[in-house]
Amino acid sequence: MKEPLAEAALLLDSQRTMVLSVALEGGGSHAAPLYFVRGEGFALYWLSSAESLHSREIARTGEAAAAVFRPSRRWADLRGLQIRGRAARVRRSRALIEKYKAKFGLGNELDRVIARSALYVLRPRWMRLIDNRRGFGWNMEWEFPESGEE
Repeated sequence: MKEPLAEAALLLDSQRTMVLSVALEGGGSHAAPLYFVRGEGFALYWLSSAESLHSREIARTGEAAAAVFRPSRRWADLRGLQIRGRAARVRRSRALIEKYKAKFGLGNELDRVIARSALYVLRPRWMRLIDNRRGFGWNMEWEFPESGEE
């Protein structure tokens, strides 16, 4: 097995969907499955409507959490990441949009939808890798400094 931080990067690159969670203003939480790409380090980028509930809550709080995991049928195969950090709408990046389109095989057929979407990022402040292949409940955690990027 690879070094755990490298394993975490490979896991993110191999998966297509994250479950993004935000806290609601009136209490409670909201979760949404979203396609994503990994940018620099462990920053996760996705496209979404600025009017969606998760986008509105990110604009309000600047915070989000996510889970990314490999589907498994046996507990011994469970492998995934839990992430908490700063989230924000960011300026569109041609390189990230092209990476997103390539990862999901979009070609140019959804360019109009993509043009209407906003680009968001989740920059982890905390991340936990869970890997039951290393033993039931095995995990490793990292804390990351604030990057100051938005």
